[in-house]
Amino acid sequence: MFLHPALIYCNAPFFEKGFYQEGYIEISLVFKLSLTMHHFGIFSIFVALTAVYGTSDHDDTITELSVKLYHDLRGTKEDDNIFFSPLSIALCVGMVELGARGSSLKEIRHVLGYDRLKNGEEFTLLKDLSSMMTAQEKHYVLSIANALYLQDGFHISDKFIQLMKKYFNAEVENVDFKQGSTVANEINACVENHTNNRIRDLFSAEDFTDLTRLVLVNAIYFKGNWKSQFRPENTRTFSFTKDDESEVQVPMMYQKGEFYYGEFTDGSNEAGGVYQVLEIPYEGDEISLMLMLSRQEVPLATLEPLVKASLIEEWANSVKKQKVEVFLPRFKVEEVVNLKDTLQRLGIKEIFSRQADLSAISGDEGLFVDKAVHKAFLEINEDGAEAAAATGMIASSRMAVLYPQVIFDHPFFICIRNRKTGSVLFMGRVMHPEALNSGGHDFEEL
Repeated sequence: MFLHPALIYCNAPFFEKGFYQEGYIEISLVFKLSLTMHHFGIFSIFVALTAVYGTSDHDDTITELSVKLYHDLRGTKEDDNIFFSPLSIALCVGMVELGARGSSLKEIRHVLGYDRLKNGEEFTLLKDLSSMMTAQEKHYVLSIANALYLQDGFHISDKFIQLMKKYFNAEVENVDFKQGSTVANEINACVENHTNNRIRDLFSAEDFTDLTRLVLVNAIYFKGNWKSQFRPENTRTFSFTKDDESEVQVPMMYQKGEFYYGEFTDGSNEAGGVYQVLEIPYEGDEISLMLMLSRQEVPLATLEPLVKASLIEEWANSVKKQKVEVFLPRFKVEEVVNLKDTLQRLGIKEIFSRQADLSAISGDEGLFVDKAVHKAFLEINEDGAEAAAATGMIASSRMAVLYPQVIFDHPFFICIRNRKTGSVLFMGRVMHPEALNSGGHDFEEL
């Protein structure tokens, strides 16, 4: 079972009736990492995540990692959606790092940007991030749970278990992986419970064999309500134009309010060389959704090479609070990333080979990472309410533009960040929003 100060046991209901409110963001992610022991066993990590964090020493590191991952993914996913959590990846790889030694350890520390830290200091930082995120006085809901499922009779280092408890608050559960269906159901139930049923069927009986020895699971769930709510009755069906100029109908939320907004130049003359950045805060003003939108005539791919950690900081420092009209799709995105390929391209290679040194996990030799998969789910909406016919506010905006308009009716970049620390929690792009049933009306009817 999952145990964490901010969580309840997995057999108890996690979400109370009436929890949802108008206007929120909900995120769940799954990160699956399988480590294979040649002739000896299999070590698997499955992670379901969503989060919020901060710790000044770690902020730049996580942001730099998020940018590295983003550019690698955009080079392989062409015009697909991208969504991932650099924090979830850092946490998961951090768990493996606890058991790594030698050159395997050096590769992980270098790629994750820990070279400037003292050996082992990153674990304290990760622990502090988790503690800060799950503080009870927060205006958002964030829960983190770590568990280590161990095959009956298989020995792993006592020190490794102690460090997992110390830095990741992981509890140990003994199971029999030969009873694959039973173990899969037990783990899946806990993962579903801690991700509001967003991540389902993470394990199947086929994932376990007679060689399976250890499964490590990390579940994180985040939900934040908008500081300024989108009213469901203002949602209408709207055309979203993709980069290939095809169109799809999406439910478009609307509101006019005060948000952090700025216009920036990309250094070109195309479409005026200007793009828009909007930051929408959640309750408490600590976490925000930052969005970057190119002009309609400019494909998002034209601006993506500009994305750097320093540019994200420049956006945050330059946007000003002002009245803005916002048109934002109500959408959900579910993405799966073959993280093994991504991490290898970034430079973490040895743990995926027979040369891996993961001897701090177990004294047995031959342990190496076999698979790494990252799954992310994002949903932004106004509590799923059907849109009623309401014409006044939106009709007037069609007649006269009195304030800046940001209309997300073509692909855009997203970044969920901690406004106080600058920490990047999630990053991605929306190329193909999946419309939910809105029951709304076309704006042209107004």
